[in-house]
Amino acid sequence: MPRMTRREFGMAASAAALASSGPAAAITNPADRMRTFMLMRGALDDRLVMHWLQGRYYGLVEGEITPLFGLLSAQFSRFRPDGEGGYFNVRAEASFITNTDTGEAISEIRNPYTGAIVTAPARNYPPSSPHIRADLSFGIVQQPGAKLLHEVQGIVTNGGDVWISEISTAKTPVPNAKPSLYNEMLTYHARSADLQRRGAKRVPCDISITNTVSWRSWMNMGDRPGHLLVVGAGKYVDSIDELPPAWMRAARAAKLPLADDPLAVLAPVWDKLPVPRG
Repeated sequence: MPRMTRREFGMAASAAALASSGPAAAITNPADRMRTFMLMRGALDDRLVMHWLQGRYYGLVEGEITPLFGLLSAQFSRFRPDGEGGYFNVRAEASFITNTDTGEAISEIRNPYTGAIVTAPARNYPPSSPHIRADLSFGIVQQPGAKLLHEVQGIVTNGGDVWISEISTAKTPVPNAKPSLYNEMLTYHARSADLQRRGAKRVPCDISITNTVSWRSWMNMGDRPGHLLVVGAGKYVDSIDELPPAWMRAARAAKLPLADDPLAVLAPVWDKLPVPRG
């Protein structure tokens, strides 16, 4: 057998550990964590990265859930190295409330708690630019009076699978009302074999979401106790043509530029990002 160099031996040992079918093992090396995170959630180059999510909203009152309406969203991102081991990120998103039977976007629902017909607006989030630091902490602009937290939890492998969980929480003051609460957990799932592929810039990745959030203001819930629970799943895609047709129909009906030229939507913020030297 040909002898392995020290570097080849180290690479083989790392690959074997990642693909191990034994007990779950955590990826703890900072550079490996960043590479794994970016291959799954973003990209190591500046390509357009897209994913969609589809799920359902429930009302949660004293432990009892009530199905309310569906969720359909798509997000578009680009990434650029910051020169210090992290990445700049520009992203934009649009989401719609949907009919849970047809999956199509709707603008009105009957609130089962009040019996009233309420208007559910589409949410078109303009481009934002979070900074992903080398330690996987996020540079987030803190709003006055708000509490914002963001954490990437341990990256775990088991067998041929890898998972990453990312948690965001926000408590935002609302004039003459209770603070608005938002808690989101995203879990990304990929295959070890894809992550080990030489020269990979990103890998196929599924995504799931669990949210607990305050009643939406448009639901007109007043001081009623309870909150919303969101559960859903989706995946990253390579082409805009792979996004759910119902999202494309809703976005074009709303005349959102994201449906036709997401790169142009991101460009005004993307073009202002620092360009690292070297």
